Amino acid sequence: MRKLADARSFERGERYFAAGQVRRVTVDGATVTATVDGTRTYRVRLDVTPKGLHGRCSCPYGADGAFCKHCVATSLAWLELGGEVGEPRAKPLSDKRLRLFLRGCDQEWLIEQLMTAAKSDRVLRARLAAAAGQKNAFDDRDIRDRLERAIDIPDFVDYGGAYGYFMHVGEALDEVERLVGSGFADAAITLAEYALDLLESSAERVDDSDGGLSEAIARVEEIHLAACEAGSPDPVELAERLVTRAVSSEYEVFLDVLPAYEEVLGSAGLARYRELVEQAWRKLPPKKPNDYSARRFVISHLMESLGESSGGADGLIEVLARDVTSAYDVLRIAERLCADGRDDEALTWLERGMSDFEPDLRLRCLAAEIHVRAGRRDQAGELLWANFTERPTLESFRVLQQATAEGFPPWRERALAFLADAPPAKGSWSPGRSTLVEILLEDNEIEAAWQAAVDGGCSEGLWLRLARARAANHPADAIPILLRAADQAIERRDRDSYRAAVRLLAEARVLFSRCGRDDDFSDHMAAVRDAHRTKWALRQELDWAHLP
Repeated sequence: MRKLADARSFERGERYFAAGQVRRVTVDGATVTATVDGTRTYRVRLDVTPKGLHGRCSCPYGADGAFCKHCVATSLAWLELGGEVGEPRAKPLSDKRLRLFLRGCDQEWLIEQLMTAAKSDRVLRARLAAAAGQKNAFDDRDIRDRLERAIDIPDFVDYGGAYGYFMHVGEALDEVERLVGSGFADAAITLAEYALDLLESSAERVDDSDGGLSEAIARVEEIHLAACEAGSPDPVELAERLVTRAVSSEYEVFLDVLPAYEEVLGSAGLARYRELVEQAWRKLPPKKPNDYSARRFVISHLMESLGESSGGADGLIEVLARDVTSAYDVLRIAERLCADGRDDEALTWLERGMSDFEPDLRLRCLAAEIHVRAGRRDQAGELLWANFTERPTLESFRVLQQATAEGFPPWRERALAFLADAPPAKGSWSPGRSTLVEILLEDNEIEAAWQAAVDGGCSEGLWLRLARARAANHPADAIPILLRAADQAIERRDRDSYRAAVRLLAEARVLFSRCGRDDDFSDHMAAVRDAHRTKWALRQELDWAHLP
């Protein structure tokens, strides 16, 4: 375990195990499973093979293949139980061998086996009944009950319980999905729509910080489409339900049904779908600037999908051009034209947008890209210069550099002079001054970056980067910056910040030593320990790092 886990994961795993956060440890053959209570409940699986121990966990770190703290905690709990496993499970019998076996079986024995299985498997029983000629053989009441128990909750589910809640939802949806391949696709359509009703009505009673609700809705939509493709829904009624749900939903249900549902809907269903969407679109009042109501968004999106589905870029632009009330509306039209290789038309729209609306960085950026493609780098530079002066960041500087290419040097000098002239904010540094330091650092002009910071200041994060770059030749200059950053970390008063402070102090220790000032560092550490003598967690981190 120590080889598989990093030191921090091992330490935290020990704490989880000691705190009794490992539950339901089960050994099945050469596999150990358990659940571990952390920020939420995680599922852990350990596989014991001749090559060693392998761990999997449902936490983000474990999902990336790491042997996480939950794997460590589970391993410790398993070892406490004796650390024993059974024989690995035998490989399942192949379909071919199973078929050969069944062909040689007695018919009465096979009938008894099927009847026994059908007693506990309602889908199998319904399939057998349908094959025997029974109409409406499938009764969906059990699956409806299962969906209700999983989704329709009386009390609020907090973050810690949300993972388990959505896991149960997924298991209930598995039952619906199974119907699609079992000959009951039409029942699956009805149940999928019922599941959407339940999810939307319960949405406000569950913590959705990790996006479980949107994932569940997306899963239901996938099942619904597969069921529609396998079943025989009435295309006109299906179109009506798709539009009604999309317009009334607060969770963007069935927002993107085209082109996926085109074949299912057929000509009659598509005609009805278009009729309903256009009807809703015509009823929208004229758009006002910054009108982003949910209903307008949904109906406009449906109409845009229709336009693009039937008329490509021109169809979409015809819809978008109806209500151009902001620079963003222009941007969407221009982006679609560019994607179609129609740069000249896009530039016409962009110039209109830059004339009719407030300055917008996105319009200038796209217009500059078009100019670059056409070889007009000077015009691109002018547009991007306006963006840079409006938002002087390293990113806007690099965009200007990339667009002007070989012609960048005069732009660079102009940009550095602009940033150097930026007045400092009251009692602090200006964003422009920080950008100046950042550019010089990125270009490896350490001395110039240092002087710019001394003259005009910069952000604390940049001071730290600058100190580390300057430490190579001027360690004495870097020492006070590292110490100041360590003090600031200590004042945040949490374990992670204490660890950050200790790392900074360890860095400073090396620089003190290079300057021949080991005694000064010892004096500083004595002062730190005295000033923060009540912070036992900090003292513990200092001791673990072997700092004086």
